[in-house]
Amino acid sequence: MTDQNDSAYGEGAVAWDDPATRRAWRRQTGRSLLIVAACAGYWTLFTNASDAVLGQLVWVTVAFFLFTAIRIPMELLAELPNAWRVRRVLRAHPWHTTVNPPHGVSDHPKAQDVRNAWFEVPDPAAPEQRLPLVLSSTPSWWRRRMRAEAPPERREQIAVLWWCGVPGERLVIAASRRTEKAPRHLREQYQRNLLVPTKDAPRPAAAVPTPGVSALSHPPTRRAIRRRMHALVVALFLIWPTLMCLQIAEVVADEGHDRIGLFALPLVLELTLLPFHIGLIVAVRRMAATLTEHSWRLVDCEIRRHGTNQRITVGGLTLALAPRVRLDPRATQLWMAGHPDRRCLISEPGGARPLRAGAMSTADNRIP
Repeated sequence: MTDQNDSAYGEGAVAWDDPATRRAWRRQTGRSLLIVAACAGYWTLFTNASDAVLGQLVWVTVAFFLFTAIRIPMELLAELPNAWRVRRVLRAHPWHTTVNPPHGVSDHPKAQDVRNAWFEVPDPAAPEQRLPLVLSSTPSWWRRRMRAEAPPERREQIAVLWWCGVPGERLVIAASRRTEKAPRHLREQYQRNLLVPTKDAPRPAAAVPTPGVSALSHPPTRRAIRRRMHALVVALFLIWPTLMCLQIAEVVADEGHDRIGLFALPLVLELTLLPFHIGLIVAVRRMAATLTEHSWRLVDCEIRRHGTNQRITVGGLTLALAPRVRLDPRATQLWMAGHPDRRCLISEPGGARPLRAGAMSTADNRIP
């Protein structure tokens, strides 16, 4: 495997100075504009066509309608805005090229989200070091060629990686064959917060909890638990009975009982959600009990995404949060109360937002 890292036009040159780059950008942008114009032209002719012509083009119209419904939003909301952002980066930064860079579609050890695709290229400032380029989004064209099982003819289409921009901020990536001298498939990538923070990265000093005292005695933690419990109890004894009374009043006022169905359906929904509401109250009570038994302690951590969920590594053990619960992905230290291999609570430093975290299975803990 050979790596090559070059600025296309020497120091001070930018990628937009390359005529082949400008042609590639215009070709890609022109293709998107042509699709939009073709769809607009077809529907303009369709509205002015006679009934005899429309009768002969029924299936063509159906196919073109499906094509328009898919491609027009893609071109207007994705491809054309991408072309504008690509042009802006190309006009400010030089190209760097790497031949056969290491790459994959997931599981880079430095990626916040284990499902993000990535390339590794030599660092322009230190060529002996590897620089990970984690991709915020990967179109299907790129992903099909980056897979390990991709056929050789597909892998050859990304044999040369072109990239320009600021790693960790905004990049433009492109690809070409070894024999080609111009980039193809230009794609802008927003890279901020895609990498796991390094241990030696500058960070503000985290608040240190008071050792040896109950976590629930910490004022921000106590206020957070009290607010949650008050909100749930008020909803249980105020909102649910009020809704039930309104439904009963509606049925009593309905002398003909014509709207009994309007009472039965919400009643079934309420009886379904009420046990869930009570379960939330029990969960908060258990959180309070755990916080009473244990004290907060400061632990080093690594937070990574796995799709829509976050996974937290503490001392070699992987913890999972509830779906759609988020911590600051840049955090490298957390407060913890309880045993991580059983029932534990975590919070960002300060203890104002205690969250339940559960240890994953042994198989899940082997995920890099």
